[in-house]
Amino acid sequence: MAAAEDPARGVPERDPAPADGEAREFVSEPLVPDPTSFSREGVAPGEPAWPRRFRWRTRDYEVATILRAWKTTSAGPYTTGDVYVRRHYADVITVCGTALRLYGDRGGRAGRWFVHSRGR
Repeated sequence: MAAAEDPARGVPERDPAPADGEAREFVSEPLVPDPTSFSREGVAPGEPAWPRRFRWRTRDYEVATILRAWKTTSAGPYTTGDVYVRRHYADVITVCGTALRLYGDRGGRAGRWFVHSRGR
């Protein structure tokens, strides 16, 4: 489920809350994706293939379920009305039951993946 976007502003109206309403622990740390775990199967054109396996804080994780995914955007540098995608987010549950919010940067840090927060 994606956050509703205001086309005039090009940004999400809100950051989706955790599914169960509890607070998340903010982390914002890089993860190391397993390069063999990316799959384009079921991914819409223009959307990223999420790493299905990765290492974070010396532990290996595997994504069991992507609960929801969304993106943030901003206006382009010129007055042409262009809108640029800045980040892709996903709330996931890992095989071991850990709830994580992941994000991937576009632009200057393109191809880098992070754990945004954890918790249910």
